[in-house]
Amino acid sequence: MKITLLVEGIRHPVTLTEAGVTIGRGDAATIRIMANAVSRVHSKFFLLDGKPHVVDLRSLNGTTVNSVQVNGPTPFKQGDIILMGEVPVQWVGDADPTPMGGTKLGPTGTGSYMLNALAAPKSIRSGISLEDRAFDASGSIMVPHASLEKMLAQHQNEQSTSGAASLFQRLASMAGTLLRASDLTELLEAVMSLVTAQIPCQRGFILLNGPDGELMPEYLWEEKPGANSSPISRTIARTAMQDRVTILTTDARIDPRFAAGDSIKIHGITSALCAPLIVDDQSLGVVYLESSLSKGGFRREDEHLLSAMANFAAVGIQREREARFRNRLERYHSPAVVSQILKSSQSLESPALQAQRSEITVLFADISGFTRMSEGMEPLKLANILNRTFEAMTEQIFGRGGTLDKYIGDAIMAFFGAPQPEPNHARLAVEAAIAMQETLKFLNENRPEGYPELMMRIGLNSGEAFAGDIGCEKRMDYTVMGTTVNLASRLESGVAKSGQIVVGPRTAELIGVNSLKRMAPVALKGFEHQVTPYEVPWQDVTLTLG
Repeated sequence: MKITLLVEGIRHPVTLTEAGVTIGRGDAATIRIMANAVSRVHSKFFLLDGKPHVVDLRSLNGTTVNSVQVNGPTPFKQGDIILMGEVPVQWVGDADPTPMGGTKLGPTGTGSYMLNALAAPKSIRSGISLEDRAFDASGSIMVPHASLEKMLAQHQNEQSTSGAASLFQRLASMAGTLLRASDLTELLEAVMSLVTAQIPCQRGFILLNGPDGELMPEYLWEEKPGANSSPISRTIARTAMQDRVTILTTDARIDPRFAAGDSIKIHGITSALCAPLIVDDQSLGVVYLESSLSKGGFRREDEHLLSAMANFAAVGIQREREARFRNRLERYHSPAVVSQILKSSQSLESPALQAQRSEITVLFADISGFTRMSEGMEPLKLANILNRTFEAMTEQIFGRGGTLDKYIGDAIMAFFGAPQPEPNHARLAVEAAIAMQETLKFLNENRPEGYPELMMRIGLNSGEAFAGDIGCEKRMDYTVMGTTVNLASRLESGVAKSGQIVVGPRTAELIGVNSLKRMAPVALKGFEHQVTPYEVPWQDVTLTLG
């Protein structure tokens, strides 16, 4: 039996037999699709008693026919919506003009497929401006935001079966596309491409909520790039986000931009459609569309569709931000601390990494004489020695909730007590230093042939310091600064000897001076008064810390 299966917008003529054909992302599948939500061999389509059936092949995300779970061989007919995870499959007739949802797709030449809409005029982020101006709320349609589940249920009740299935199909296709986006720019491009492919407009904007609470333009799509540089209404965008309503306004006459008689003719804008990007209790921004007289403005159907698509877009944006935030955290913190920060974070960008003063203990560790030792050493061997050492040292820091600030040549900088406050930061830092010296001793005793014996000096100091993100948009690092940090560095470089751990007076006070060896006061560069350091006798088995 010959049928045509529409898979992610691509027509696949197949001959169904009792043996059947399979769909998945692995090499063994008859029809391959590039989607993470699909298993390697996800489903099989075959004939049973002369009729088309589908069966799920123990996939991770399951298979449904018209939203009904497939638990065994399940019959399907032309027009049915089959979802493999989040990827739509449909048996279509040869005369069907377009894929489900109306979005045509085409090959990229690389073995994968992307929306033709992505080949539309490229977006720009510059030249987008907002202005405060009135809009006639009485002449506008304002629909309160609803959850995606509630919206779909309402749509299913109000629309015909085919209309509801069409909306489900469009959203399923959108979800699959957003899951494949690799970063925020690609995700925003995919969102706008999907929106403008379904809702005709002249300009489309995505504005995201900035750290200061102001909407910031992040993405612009234009049907004719550069044809219209007029500002968009900050009032409409802000109202949509703050009041959590989708706004459809068609009255341009009261807009101050169009006070002059020819303004409407010049700009051609008569209708605006704006939907909030909301996940749970968080307002992330808005999707803002403009249409012209020639297009006839927007319809109520467009309002419902944009609201649903904005829900999906908001989830995608949140997922990307959370992934980016987690990746940043994992550069500095142990998995346990990362989970703790994410759990306590109240915003996507997390105030935990914003600049603040914190009570911390700073640790500097340096391999003694390594620069001289490395002269003439093969670069690969040098890298292997450092990597072997740093990996072991970092494990001791992370194991006690410390934050890795940076590697400085053959040195390590770390701190304890930020971004999450820790009342025992001094004790944990000294314990980490002791563990680092013991670990280095073990590494020396079990070093590969040809590796030199290494010695390390460590300096620590406690006190108040500035902790937070420092850098620019392209490169941001979480670090600490201040006198507390400088003194820890001086204690490591100017006081500690090979194999020693030296702490400042505040650290000694916090962990208890009775178990430490008081050293002679020293004058250190950058400090007006002498400092009294203390040595930690880490090799003493009777050592106890307060």
